[in-house]
Amino acid sequence: MKSSLTISVILFTYLAASAQPISLHPDNPHYFLYNEKPTVLITSAEHYGAVINASLDYKKYLDVLQRHHFNLTRIFTGSYYEGKYEDAPENTMAIKPEKLLVPWARSNVPGYINGGNKFDLNKWDKRYFERLTDFCKEASEKGIVVEIVFFSANYSPSNWKNSPLNRHNNVNLENGVPYNEIFFSSNNELVRYQMAMVRKIVKDVNAFDNVYFEICNEPYWLKGIPEVDSSIHEQQVTPEIYEWQKKIAFTVKETEKNLPKKHLIAQNFANTYLKITNLDSNVSILNFHYGYPPKTITDNYLLNKPVAFDETFEGLNATERRKEAWAFMMTGGAVYNNLDWSFTNDDMTGGGINTSDKRKSGEAVQSQLEILQRAMRDFDFINATPLDSTYKMDGIGLYALGIQGKDYMTYLLKTKGTSLATWNFPLPDGKYILKWMDPSNGHITQEQVMRSTQGHINIRIPSFDKDQVLRITRLE
Repeated sequence: MKSSLTISVILFTYLAASAQPISLHPDNPHYFLYNEKPTVLITSAEHYGAVINASLDYKKYLDVLQRHHFNLTRIFTGSYYEGKYEDAPENTMAIKPEKLLVPWARSNVPGYINGGNKFDLNKWDKRYFERLTDFCKEASEKGIVVEIVFFSANYSPSNWKNSPLNRHNNVNLENGVPYNEIFFSSNNELVRYQMAMVRKIVKDVNAFDNVYFEICNEPYWLKGIPEVDSSIHEQQVTPEIYEWQKKIAFTVKETEKNLPKKHLIAQNFANTYLKITNLDSNVSILNFHYGYPPKTITDNYLLNKPVAFDETFEGLNATERRKEAWAFMMTGGAVYNNLDWSFTNDDMTGGGINTSDKRKSGEAVQSQLEILQRAMRDFDFINATPLDSTYKMDGIGLYALGIQGKDYMTYLLKTKGTSLATWNFPLPDGKYILKWMDPSNGHITQEQVMRSTQGHINIRIPSFDKDQVLRITRLE
């Protein structure tokens, strides 16, 4: 007899058969098409353990995202996690030994470093894949896209020692591999198991239209980080790592060749900034961490791909996250994913409750990012382009999208202690409505109707503290 979960997944698969996965928008590939609607992805999401950490109530978590109209979550697959719950109970990637779920089944041989039997890399854990597919189903029903991250840098030997792929933790691998060489294609035996995991996951989630894949989290730290290895001074992607990432992307494409649905592939290029010069043709989404200021969008704009701000720093600092999120999206970004530390092992509602009493509620940052999400839904970003330097002002960081002569959404971020009185805004002649909004609470602070003459409009700038949003819409 099939379980109710299996029947639910089969029914969902049948109903979703005619839907198309999230894709690049045909009219503007800087953005997405999802459920037949132009889409940007904005969220405040947990620390990637929702599937591999079986102690987490992901339905409660997804309910919070849905309540704030967020439409993205990011999950790790289990090839990497961050140790025991006791070491960091607020971290959803620190998992109680009996609650760890990874793609591979346990063997009958004791000796896994964090308790229990070692893993058998030739056998899949049915419970893991049931949880993964149910998570994708629940997310889909709430309009939430799932970014499935296959692998991650291990950063140090201490993290690598936890991995099921470490030869000491499984009954299959004979040769040991240093933590900073685990993604070299020359390690044929290890890479073979990596590719098998990719193919299995790709096949099992193929029915879902709310999924895309990321090759590897922070591959530029695969060789190590300065805090652990003093010989490392900067981010680096060696030819071996670049070729390995191409192999993963190719494996996804080859696996889906004879499957009903084709999904997007993201590649994580750098922290903060990189001008991409060697883009793999199989990669469709350009992922960056800590992508502020958003120069990484402008310098890669001609690649005609969505650019993603895929991870933030200090995710509960609402003011800083609001400022960088608005700046990023108003520069032409397609994804903003805040790493929200209010989702913990002890509280998946974002209330910040945990045993060490160090976390705060995520409500402030969540509410402010929801305002940005609403603003983007109300704006025709598909037909807009980032405004050029002719609109800039001294003392103000200006980030803006505009449909020339029709509709403009501008974000003004105060960069100096100056008070500007007016702004000479280039604008085709006509009648326009101007609405000033406080992005911290969504309140319209001022509204007026003005007429542009001789190709510009002289806007009186209201006083504001940190930042302000101005929407200019043509009336006639």
